Amino acid sequence: MLAAALSALSFAPQSPVVLVTFDGSATDRKWHVTNDPVMGGQSKSTFAVKDGVGMFSGTCAVVPFLKAPGFCNIGTEHGLFTPPKFADASAFIDGSLYLTLKSSTPSYKGFKVDFGAKNLTRPSGNAMHHSSASLKANFEVPAAGAAGFVTVKVPFSSFSVDWSDFTGECDTKDPGGYQHVCCDSAHPEVCPQAHHLASITSVEVWAEGTAGDFNLELKQIAVGP
Repeated sequence: MLAAALSALSFAPQSPVVLVTFDGSATDRKWHVTNDPVMGGQSKSTFAVKDGVGMFSGTCAVVPFLKAPGFCNIGTEHGLFTPPKFADASAFIDGSLYLTLKSSTPSYKGFKVDFGAKNLTRPSGNAMHHSSASLKANFEVPAAGAAGFVTVKVPFSSFSVDWSDFTGECDTKDPGGYQHVCCDSAHPEVCPQAHHLASITSVEVWAEGTAGDFNLELKQIAVGP
């Protein structure tokens, strides 16, 4: 009887680790908005919290001097002397990030999510960047997300620390010739590691690299199997 109970306990699924909510609980975060006018672009966006939902919307526009779409971004913030407090999610390094959301623009193809971590660095040679190192991945909103909240799964195997500031992608070449790489068996150095999930310092959501109007209503961001 005891052996069976211990066996069942050892194989019990772990509860997801919640990183972000908008409900006033301990996982509720302060957020800031950044748009590409900081680098000469014309994109614009707004962010507000209402009834436990973070509402991020705007227009991603072409940056004139790049002749390519720019970005809009929301990111968690913390005080100068207040370290970020995200739970240890390292048990799910073989799992995924989960976003609970809905969108009136599910066909928009420029949605991305990233997270920063303590001592995270970019590969040598990737000198062109405007922000701290982070692991970034694309995600898409299913059509059902237009009618109500859905949960979008983003496997950690799709995240890369080697993403381009010009495109937000990990498979493009910068104007200066640097070729970015995505996480795969040939480039494990750009993949998330367990120690990154144990020391998350920030979370960001993007509309990037695709021109057009966008809308996201976020309820939760969590880590799980």
